[in-house]
Amino acid sequence: MANILITPPTPIAALVVSRGSGAANLLTTDPREVWLDSTVGTPVTIDIDFGIDRIIDTLFLGCLFAADQAATWTISGGLAAYAERVIKPAGKLRVAERDWRRRVMSHALWFGAEQLVRYLRISITQPVGASPLAIGALVAGEGFQPRYNKEWGSGRGVRDTGTVTRLSSGGVAIVEGARFATYSWTLGDLTDDEVDKLYELHLDRGESRPLLVVEDPADTAGLRNRIRYGALTGLRAYERRNAVQTSWQMSMEDWAIEPDPLFKSQSVPALTLGGMPLTLGGQILTLGD
Repeated sequence: MANILITPPTPIAALVVSRGSGAANLLTTDPREVWLDSTVGTPVTIDIDFGIDRIIDTLFLGCLFAADQAATWTISGGLAAYAERVIKPAGKLRVAERDWRRRVMSHALWFGAEQLVRYLRISITQPVGASPLAIGALVAGEGFQPRYNKEWGSGRGVRDTGTVTRLSSGGVAIVEGARFATYSWTLGDLTDDEVDKLYELHLDRGESRPLLVVEDPADTAGLRNRIRYGALTGLRAYERRNAVQTSWQMSMEDWAIEPDPLFKSQSVPALTLGGMPLTLGGQILTLGD
């Protein structure tokens, strides 16, 4: 198993997409603000200019909607041109999932050898017959991987923004909300250099700027559920265990990015008398607004 991967986004100076609508949404942090392709069957390119030379080893296309199982992507780039060299040869777009369920929303992830680039080109081909692709998040950057993997005790959780109210009748009134994942982990035996890198990362991201955390970036079954895009929560101070070893506990919450609406519309109950709705001037009277 590969070590946990933590990647803050590298600032992008300019971005151009060869077609589709909403290209500027790829530069926003909200994955529900998407770029939407306009056709399928031919490659679409996303050209990224970092403005200066940057080291990257991670590229994440998050919150892919309508990504076909046969969709492919390639990555190229360099210091002088978008097509200077191939960084990632053509391969499947969607990350590996569990066999028993293919989710509506997927991700694409590349993690490999460090590349010094200024220009980056992503080419995506959605096969004929598929629906146009939508992408909600783009993260390119240099990831942090500790020398030792996360300690035992790391785990996932689920939060729900909905409410459940117990009624006097004994039933419950449910207002559905969004479900989102949480994740917590502890990094142990950190060197001074690793502590400094993580501290700089915390200073940059805080608890209000998103980042990418992958429990294990290996392209094996279940990778989709090992990917976290969201913000750190409850930042803690690191703990010095001895003169050369440090432990640091961290946690984060995913963005609520499942395809369900954030809040589903609720019907308003009508006032009734003897089982018949009460009306006034032809309008049915209801409880609440």
